[in-house]
Amino acid sequence: MRHDEFTCQRIILECLLEYEEGAMGEEDRRLLERHFADCPPCGQFLSTYRATGRTLKMLKPREIPPALAQTVLSFVRARREREK
Repeated sequence: MRHDEFTCQRIILECLLEYEEGAMGEEDRRLLERHFADCPPCGQFLSTYRATGRTLKMLKPREIPPALAQTVLSFVRARREREK
């Protein structure tokens, strides 16, 4: 993979999860890290992404009230039907 293939949009949409999980090949990882160093918006996005993950891990699970769960399910089902 060439360095110019690491567009910002591709990083966000395709590479970030693979990078964070350590599933990316070493050469691609180095190229991506170079991109993060050279592209302040992507470097900031990575920092925010990581901070969000840490924050979410600190949250305690709570049960969703049944009425809210039913409302959300109804909304999702209706939306799926409209998209068909």
